[in-house]
Amino acid sequence: MPAPAAPSPAAAPGSPSLTARLAYVLLFACSVLLVPLEVWHEWSGRQTRIEEVRTAASNLAHSLVRDAEGNVAMADIALVSLVEQMEAEGAGSASLAQSSRLMRRQLDNQPGLRNFSVYGADGGLLLSSYNQVTAGISIADRDYFARHRENSSPDLLVGTAVRSKLDGQWVVTLSRRFRDREGRFGGVAVAAMEIGALMRGFVGYDLGAHGSITLVRSDGRLLARMPLDEAVLGAPILNRTPVRDSVARGESGRFQFVSPIDGVDRIGAYASGERYRLAVLVGQGTQDALGAWTWLALLRIAFVALVAGLMGFLGERLIRHAERRRAAERTLAESEAQFRLLAEHASDMVSRIGVDGRIRYASPAAVHLLGLPARALLGRHLADLAEADDRPALQAALDEAAGSRAPADATSRITKPDGTRGWMETTIQQVRAGNTAEREGFVAVSRDVTERRLIEERMAELAATDGLTGLANRRRFDEVLATEWLRAARDGTWLAVLLLDVDRFKMFNDRYGHLAGDDALRGVARAVDAAIRRPGDLAARYGGEEFAVILPATDAAGARDVAERIRAIILQTDIPHEANESGLVTASIGVAAVQPVSAAQPEPSMLVAAADAALYEAKRTGRDRVVQAPSITVMQARRNAQGGVR
Repeated sequence: MPAPAAPSPAAAPGSPSLTARLAYVLLFACSVLLVPLEVWHEWSGRQTRIEEVRTAASNLAHSLVRDAEGNVAMADIALVSLVEQMEAEGAGSASLAQSSRLMRRQLDNQPGLRNFSVYGADGGLLLSSYNQVTAGISIADRDYFARHRENSSPDLLVGTAVRSKLDGQWVVTLSRRFRDREGRFGGVAVAAMEIGALMRGFVGYDLGAHGSITLVRSDGRLLARMPLDEAVLGAPILNRTPVRDSVARGESGRFQFVSPIDGVDRIGAYASGERYRLAVLVGQGTQDALGAWTWLALLRIAFVALVAGLMGFLGERLIRHAERRRAAERTLAESEAQFRLLAEHASDMVSRIGVDGRIRYASPAAVHLLGLPARALLGRHLADLAEADDRPALQAALDEAAGSRAPADATSRITKPDGTRGWMETTIQQVRAGNTAEREGFVAVSRDVTERRLIEERMAELAATDGLTGLANRRRFDEVLATEWLRAARDGTWLAVLLLDVDRFKMFNDRYGHLAGDDALRGVARAVDAAIRRPGDLAARYGGEEFAVILPATDAAGARDVAERIRAIILQTDIPHEANESGLVTASIGVAAVQPVSAAQPEPSMLVAAADAALYEAKRTGRDRVVQAPSITVMQARRNAQGGVR
C-alpha cells in the first residue's frame, strides 16, 4: 500500500482531516445501526424458528392422519364383510352364528379393535363379540344409530368418542347400516376402536412439556388426545379455534392459538384425511419452542449493543492512530506466510487453483486424503481428483464459485492408488487480485467425509428396514409399490402383490410367549426372503404377523408360483404350533396381479385391497393355502359401472 499522504497545509494543527471526519460519520452510523439490524435479524430468526416448528408438526400430522385412516380402513373392511353377511343371510340364528365367527376372526387380526356388535332396527343388541353381555342393551339413543336409520347411505360413519354400553370403556365407533331382505332398514353393525389404541401411534414424539397431539372429526369433535383428558372426549373443541372452518372443509394448514382445553399457547399444524372425516392437530408449546431462543436473542441483542458502544469508542481511537496502517500492511504481507503455515499443518487438504481449474499448490494433507504426494497433484485439473461419475459435480461447483463470491461445495467419490475408495467434500472460494474485480483463481479446502457418508447411508438403510425381521418396513413397501406401479403403467408390464398372514399367530403367542413369537416371525421372514430370487422383488413386513411381497414384471400365474414356494418353505421351517391344524406354523397367502393400461387403470391401493381380500378368502377356506384374486381391471370396471369406488 502507498505511504500515508502528508497532512494538508490548509488543515489546522490538531484538527481532524476531511477523511477523518468522514470516518467519524461512518463509524457513528455503523454503531447506531448495529442494534436495529440485530433486532431485525433476531425477529427473522424467530419467524424461521416458528416455521421450522410448524413444518415438523405438519410432517408429523400428515403421517399420523394416514396411520389413523389406515386403522379405520382395516376396521371398515371387517364391517363390510359383516354387513354383507347380515344382508345376505338375515338375522337368523345360523346367520348370527356365522357373523359371530367372522367377528372373532377380525378381532384376532386387528388388535386395535375392542369389539364388534350388531343391533337390530329398533336399536336392540342382536350380537356382540363379547361372550357375555347384559341383556336389553340398546343404542337407539345414540346419534350414529339415528343417522343410519334416517339416512339410506351405506357409507361408513365415523362416530365420536363415547363410553361403550357393552363394557363402559371409552371407544370411537365405526358403523355401517344394513338392510333386511325386504330392502328396509335392518339395523347397524358397529366396530369399536379403543381410545388407547388410537393414542398408541401418538407416543414417542418429543413435543416438549406442553406439546399435544389431537385426533378430531372434521366437525371438530375430539376422538383422542395426548395428553389424555377424558372430560373433553367427544366435545366439539374446534368450535373455539380459528381452524374450525378449515378442518371442516378437509383442508390442512398451520396454526398458533391458545388451546381451549388447557389454555396453553401452541404452535403447530393440522392435516385432514383424504378418505375419512378425520384430522390430526400437532402442537408444541410456544414457551417450549421459543423460550430458550428468546433469552438467547435478548442476550445477543445486549451483546451487540455492547459491541456497538465498544466499536464507537475503539473506532475513535483507531482513527486517531492512522499511522498504524503501515503495521497493518506488514501484517497483510505476512498473511501469505500464515496461510502456508496453516495449510502445511492442517488435516484438510488446502489447494490453490488457477482460473483454468488446474492445481498450482496443494498442502501435504493430500497424502492422507488422496494417497498421493502434493507435488503429484500440480498441474492436474481439480475435477480429475474425483471418480469419473462425480467429476461433473466438482466442475459445477468450480463454475459456481467462479460466478459468485460466495463459496461453493461439492461432495465426490475418490479412489486412492491402492484401490481404497472414499468420499471427499470440497469447498471452493474465489480469490480476486487485490481490490480489483479481476479473478486470480480459487482456494479449495478438501476433507475426508467417508465415515460420515457411511453413517448417513446406514441410517437411511435402517429407516427403511423393519427392526425385528430385517425385511423392508411398511413405509419402504409403500414407496416401492408406488414406483413399480408407475413403471408398470409406463412399460405396459404386469405387477403382482402377495399378502401373507401367519395362521393363528395370536394363539401361538398365547401358548409360547412373545419372545418365541418374535423368533417365529423372523423365521417366516427368512422363508419369504429365500423364496424371492430377483433383485427387483421386495419382501416387507406389512404389520404385526403380516408380510407383503412386490413382484414387478410378474403375471398372476408367476405370482401364484412364488406364493406356493413361500408357503412350502414356511412349512419346511418346521416351527411347532400346537394350536394350528397341522401342528406347525403355516401361512395363508393372497395373490393379486394387474397390468395397468390407460383405458382402465386402478390405483395401487386397489391391488393391495384385492390381495387382502384373497388373503381373507384363504383364511376363510381353511388357511395354509394360496388364493388368487380375480382380475383387478374387471373389478375396477364393475365398480365404475356401479357408480365408482366410494
